Amino acid sequence: MNIINFDEIASTQTWLMQEDSDMTMSEFSVAYTENQTGGRGQGTHIWESEKGKNISFSFILRPSFLNPANQYLLTQIISLAIIDTLQNYIKQGLRIKWPNDIYVNDNKICGMLIQNKLLGNLFAAAYCGIGININQEKFAFAPNPTSVFLETGRQHDKKEIFNLAMQNVKKRYIQLQQGGIEQIREDYLSKLLYRNEFREYEYKGEQITAKILTVNEFGHLIFETKDGVQYSAELRELKFIFK
Repeated sequence: MNIINFDEIASTQTWLMQEDSDMTMSEFSVAYTENQTGGRGQGTHIWESEKGKNISFSFILRPSFLNPANQYLLTQIISLAIIDTLQNYIKQGLRIKWPNDIYVNDNKICGMLIQNKLLGNLFAAAYCGIGININQEKFAFAPNPTSVFLETGRQHDKKEIFNLAMQNVKKRYIQLQQGGIEQIREDYLSKLLYRNEFREYEYKGEQITAKILTVNEFGHLIFETKDGVQYSAELRELKFIFK
């Protein structure tokens, strides 16, 4: 594993994608920092992280064995790898908020951004950026944050958690390579936040009460209202409402 360390960087994801523009970097090359000043999330979202308290890293996968139509499986295995990692420190409440945020109960502990590069029918690269709140105690503007420290009451070794996370990513990636798709999907659904629970959501601008049923092979969220009507939501069509 080729790890490039930065004392400070605007975005490990941006740097890695630019550095790999000719796609010559090796699989599992990693850009790592403990101080990311311009971390990105989905769309225009930004990631709040106090200097020296948390970890941010991005890595490259080259899943040429995977049909581009099944690219959502990468989201599933990486989400599960972070769950696999954090459950060594946090014993209860770890869930995946669709599509790939990691929560402890109703609070966000990890965000990720996966950007894929396709060349025709070839899955050429996936750039996977992850930010995990480790030792941060106070947050200025994040709406519902938590950290490993806030959940456990003590400081933790950031590099230890990073190394374990990458080990678990590799394990889940091998599981995918070896055809363990059904187990991956089962594990992912078992950790899905609010699955089979009626909750309040905003769907295409309207507030609804619905329960999450499943996620289809394309990553669309399938949910059902109290009158039994089923809907399918793509990214940013459904907003979770936290009270």
